[in-house]
Amino acid sequence: MNQHASSSKRLPVLKPAALMVAAALALAAAPLQAYAAEAPAAASAAKSYSIPAGPLSPALSQFAGQSGVTLSSDAALTEGLSTKGLQGSFNIADGFARLLQGSGLEVAQRSAGVYVLRKLPGADKNASVMPQITVTGQGLGANTENSGSYTGGSMKTATRMDMSIRDTPQSVSVITRERLNDLGVTRLDQALAQTTGIMIGQQDSERTRYYSRGFGINNVQVDGLPQGVNSPLTDTVLYDRIEVVRGATGLMGGTGDPSATVNMVRKRPTRDLQASTSLQYGRWNNRRAEADISTPLTASGNVRGRVALAWQDRDSYMDRYGERKTIGMAIVEADITPDTLLTVGADFQHNKPRGSTWGAIPYWNKDGSLANLPRNFSLSAKWNSWANEQETYFTTVDHNFGSGWKLHAGYARTNSRNNTSLAYGGAGYPDPATGKGMTLWTGVWGEGYGVNQNYEAYLTGPFQLFGRRHTVIAGFNGGNQNSRSQGGDAPKQYPDEIPDYRNWTGDLPRPIFQPDGTHTEELTRLSGAYLAGRFSLADPLTMIVGARISNYSTETREFDNKNKHTGTNGFAETKEEVTPYVGLVYDLNEQISTYASYTTLFNPQSQRDKFNNFLAPETGTNMEAGVKGEFFSGKLNASAAVFQTRKKNLAELDKTVPQGFKLPQGGDAYVANGDGIKARGVEFDVSGQISQAWNVSGGYTLLKAEEKDGRRAVPSQPRHLLRFSTAYSFGGQLQGLKVGVNMTAQSGIYGETWYGRPTYPRSQKERLVQGSYALVGAMASYQIDKHMSAQLNISNLLDKKYYRNVGFYDSVFWGEPRNVTATLTYKF
Repeated sequence: MNQHASSSKRLPVLKPAALMVAAALALAAAPLQAYAAEAPAAASAAKSYSIPAGPLSPALSQFAGQSGVTLSSDAALTEGLSTKGLQGSFNIADGFARLLQGSGLEVAQRSAGVYVLRKLPGADKNASVMPQITVTGQGLGANTENSGSYTGGSMKTATRMDMSIRDTPQSVSVITRERLNDLGVTRLDQALAQTTGIMIGQQDSERTRYYSRGFGINNVQVDGLPQGVNSPLTDTVLYDRIEVVRGATGLMGGTGDPSATVNMVRKRPTRDLQASTSLQYGRWNNRRAEADISTPLTASGNVRGRVALAWQDRDSYMDRYGERKTIGMAIVEADITPDTLLTVGADFQHNKPRGSTWGAIPYWNKDGSLANLPRNFSLSAKWNSWANEQETYFTTVDHNFGSGWKLHAGYARTNSRNNTSLAYGGAGYPDPATGKGMTLWTGVWGEGYGVNQNYEAYLTGPFQLFGRRHTVIAGFNGGNQNSRSQGGDAPKQYPDEIPDYRNWTGDLPRPIFQPDGTHTEELTRLSGAYLAGRFSLADPLTMIVGARISNYSTETREFDNKNKHTGTNGFAETKEEVTPYVGLVYDLNEQISTYASYTTLFNPQSQRDKFNNFLAPETGTNMEAGVKGEFFSGKLNASAAVFQTRKKNLAELDKTVPQGFKLPQGGDAYVANGDGIKARGVEFDVSGQISQAWNVSGGYTLLKAEEKDGRRAVPSQPRHLLRFSTAYSFGGQLQGLKVGVNMTAQSGIYGETWYGRPTYPRSQKERLVQGSYALVGAMASYQIDKHMSAQLNISNLLDKKYYRNVGFYDSVFWGEPRNVTATLTYKF
């Protein structure tokens, strides 16, 4: 549990919910003025487009597909070129002209619906003599909203340079808006549970961890900047897509975490009015409402805004547990000049759970037999809660200098608050005959505050060297995390021992936290600069090479009840840590490429040992090689990879501490595995459209992780992991009907006992076992008319019983039983 906070003086924070409501009213009124001025244009043959700035080739392909024309070109013409994008209503000629502005290229119409790309007259006397290569079709850009696809066209998470998935020398998955909607997921953990190579571990109702390739995922971002330190389970209503880069991305992110980087990309305002609202109801009294409106704020659309809101209240399959949350975002984009885009916005998420658990349920009885407690079992108090509130204020500036050179600068500040009160029967082993054997853990803390500030700026663009076109990027990023927790105590008026767990009701007097005036402040700083280039070594061969220099420091300061600094502990510092990166991509033909990449690892850790000191940073190396392909005009991406990671100082839970041991902040004690582990494996991934009506996404991971002595490492992660989902939209008499299925399957996992199986010799290393299993889900939706649709989602269709986590304090956490949700959506 994190008790993070801000500096000694709490800064005033505007009420984001009020801001969202005001913004929603303003946006709802804006279209009347904007469209009144643009009404005469509605009768023209122009069509509305929303194509983001980025690489020129996929932008042209997307425009050709959406406008229904065929475009032919030589791929060499657009190599390394970018476009400012296309937002608004254009006819075909004006749309091509806007996309090609400043590129030295133009299109010429050869016949009805057929165009050819060529150099501007005078730029090259031989411009009319060139090979014809068809690149028609509905190409994909970075934004996935309304694309109807399970894959994306380009991404920046790995290197910040605009590159397609195929050109990125690492394993990549993009969870698009279409796929999020089809799966019916509303939380980040639900989305990642359907993603290639990602494993979900859950310690209790609020603490969820993500893993990939044998290691925990610590690098979770929003629009490329680290997510708030106190972020609750993130809701997906605010995001266009989720980009996942497996393997280390320390060149950009500042940490070389070898598991994966998860980047959630916010929805963006559109130049045309679009709005939607939805209502959802599901099992365990799950009620949810969403609203999303995007509109131009001026007649020309050069200023536009968007508001997204969600509210949810639900109970659970676990006794006494439920959750209420509100989520919102307001974002405005302004074209300050034709070459400069300013973005400002704010978002928030407030979670207020009830009946929260603190740990899981016992695996064994007091006599050593399997406990087999039911899935609804929970020994929580009714007033238990891990309440979290988080608000983020963000701004970015993007400027095009021309000739493909671009500047990006971004800043985000996240304010967070938490209130934690817990009493949970997580210690001991139950005796079914008497109802005794279980003991309560109690933790009640004062309100904690946190401020997380992050920034990034980079300059990127093409240049000529040795007769070839290359791309370079230079930038810096970093951030400060400042948290504050109160000192004090919360006397309890009940015994620790539970008289009879079989009749537990959760009725306990709630302890009241009594602050003593002292407080603790934790400050972490991470910053660095990076330089990288994408070099065209030959027509089929490109190389990405670069390096990052990072600085890191962390410390904890203690203050007395007079706000006097009394001491500093846990100080750790690393200066000028160099993280190199090199990647190669070789195009075998127009559809298939091979690649390889290598980087070192440097990952500062937030975990502490039993003496409350931070662990040393993780170090190591990461290597990957594979093959990627683009099919059906780039609408289907596929890849196969082999990988190997060596990592030292891996944080592992300390099993030497007494049962129920907690750090002063309420967290668990860890120990650094100095010898480290080696993880290697194979990974396959496919995503996109087989046809306009048929989407697929799937992947398989084989993982072999070993300790230095050859023993299996991280046995709580499966060696075999399979993910698959598909959806098909019918035509003809079944027009409007879409059906889909999804499946996740994994091999067995286990955790080794911490304290020994009751009545068995302590020296006998018993295991907490979950065998192999598969989960199946299904969906069906129907477009009632052009505005309204209905959708039904069923997860865990076969109601499989399985553990989502094994071994944490000799306990297990049940996965969710069969769940059914129905959603009604109306689009304006």
